[in-house]
Amino acid sequence: MQHKLLDIIKNKAITTVFQPIFNVQTETILGYEALTRGPNNTELYSPDKLFHYATQYDLLSELEILCRDKAITRFAELKLQGKLFLNISPLVLLNNHHPQGETIKFVQQAGLSCDQIVIELSEKYPVPNNTMLSAALAKYRQFGFDVAIDDLGSGYSGLKLWSQLRPDIVKIDRYFVENCHQDSFKRKFLKAIFDLAQSAKAQVVVEGIENIDEFELLQRLGMVYAQGFYLAKPVLAPARAYPKYLDANYQHNTLPDKLKFIANG
Repeated sequence: MQHKLLDIIKNKAITTVFQPIFNVQTETILGYEALTRGPNNTELYSPDKLFHYATQYDLLSELEILCRDKAITRFAELKLQGKLFLNISPLVLLNNHHPQGETIKFVQQAGLSCDQIVIELSEKYPVPNNTMLSAALAKYRQFGFDVAIDDLGSGYSGLKLWSQLRPDIVKIDRYFVENCHQDSFKRKFLKAIFDLAQSAKAQVVVEGIENIDEFELLQRLGMVYAQGFYLAKPVLAPARAYPKYLDANYQHNTLPDKLKFIANG
């Protein structure tokens, strides 16, 4: 497996797909999350397996640099608008041997600006030193990068990490979104996160929305930014506009029954 992974890195044999993040209130696109896929029809096609083995064989830094290069280059080639969300492991940021300045170099080579880039840290992984992580992120922020915490509520440090890093954006873990329309605790948790983010002057992206019931409930709770299969799947050439059927569905399904009958003709 190690040799396969080394070949992938050497030959740059990965593909970047993009999933849009929508502003559902203004019906615009905030930006796109870049997601990596390994070679087709192989066991390393799955990003979970790809990054698992990269971590196991101490190749995470090399793989992540390749992913950033590919994502930034492709984002520029497609002339996508808004922010580019790049997933970066906290373990890489804390690695003393990880090359410095590579992301900035890729951004400049692609003709982009650092304020278009969001450094997205997953909360699924343990962070051994939050002070060092804050210092590492401060360097990115000096150049204009935004910082996001991904998978909020899924892992090791949660609100503590939010308090210490003060991210510009928080992304709520899919667990709290799944069937939230049927779970009163999840609804209260989501509302609390929206309220807390407003106080912290942070934007909230709700990810993992997979059906209209979740979408409508989240809209009623005050959701602004949304991501998920219900809105758009990760693809090579992503949507460039807000899907109008979302708003039409929401308006239709929130009409009183009598008006629904009239709307249906």
